[in-house]
Amino acid sequence: MALSDRRSKILALIVEDFVGTAMPVGSQSLVKRHTLNLSSATVRNEMAALEEEGMITHPHTSAGRIPSNKGYRYYVHSLMNERQLSLEEKVRILHQFQQSAHELENWVGLAASVLAQAVRNVAVVTEPRVGDVRLKQLQIVEVSESRALLIVVTNDTVVHQVTLELEEPVSQDQLTRLANRLNAEIGGMEASEMPSYDEAEPFDEVEAAVVARVKQLLRRAEEAQASHAVIDGVRQMLRQPEFEDSDRMLDVLEAVEERHLRQAIPAWELSPGGVAIVIGDENREGPYQDMSFVLARYGTPSGASGVLGILGPTRMDYADAISHVRYVGDVMTELLREFYGEQM
Repeated sequence: MALSDRRSKILALIVEDFVGTAMPVGSQSLVKRHTLNLSSATVRNEMAALEEEGMITHPHTSAGRIPSNKGYRYYVHSLMNERQLSLEEKVRILHQFQQSAHELENWVGLAASVLAQAVRNVAVVTEPRVGDVRLKQLQIVEVSESRALLIVVTNDTVVHQVTLELEEPVSQDQLTRLANRLNAEIGGMEASEMPSYDEAEPFDEVEAAVVARVKQLLRRAEEAQASHAVIDGVRQMLRQPEFEDSDRMLDVLEAVEERHLRQAIPAWELSPGGVAIVIGDENREGPYQDMSFVLARYGTPSGASGVLGILGPTRMDYADAISHVRYVGDVMTELLREFYGEQM
């Protein structure tokens, strides 16, 4: 349902005033603050119509109005002006990343810190991971007649090594031929796709031992990739007036507990290059019903990727949050491309 131009303007002003002041907005204050060429009575009638349409609501303790979740959604989709970070803001953010150590873990923590400080709400950044852990390449190096070193490289370019105890002596030439054959046969596979020793055409004992250890290494890598999340900005969010009440404060502390927060992030809605906004009761049940997410996926479709974003009250400066999330996501994507040597 589309609003008239007048109601759209009034709704946008209510959202922006409430975001800025955290105080319910009345018709008289709206007319005076924005020097509207409308009477207070006309604005009051339009506000009543907006309330009937579910765009704003009337707190019990105030004569003013505040946006509803539906009103925020309409504002974000139809009324909000896109904000671009200034060159100065971009340079300041980029400089912080350039000063950090060239390690993924440092980038993840820094991204969370930059977002939390910029938007003054909770920032969450998951560590980058690949969608599926697959064998990229393996090598087998002779250590002694009955021992070999298995080197496994996964599709996220992580190297895994393990020592194999062999039942019978095997030369380096035999190990090299075996590695070449296995790279051709099981390269690019996940652990679950690889054949088992007890299948119709079993491997010999050495080959079976190698495949079993490869599968074991891949499964361990999959377990290690359960996306750990770095969380920052809890203090900033608790300073928001919405959470002054002790019960609401407890809700925030529950919401930002890492396990709960990772489960609440709707990662399936995130496509590379896009920003998702999940407002209030669009979230799953629990403390997130009175909060909003602004989220983006960073990384590359064929390589490692993660999720970053903001969690805050529904009274959030969405334009500011979106611009920061989008830019920090772009920076993280470029860093991952350089780290893994991927082409643009």
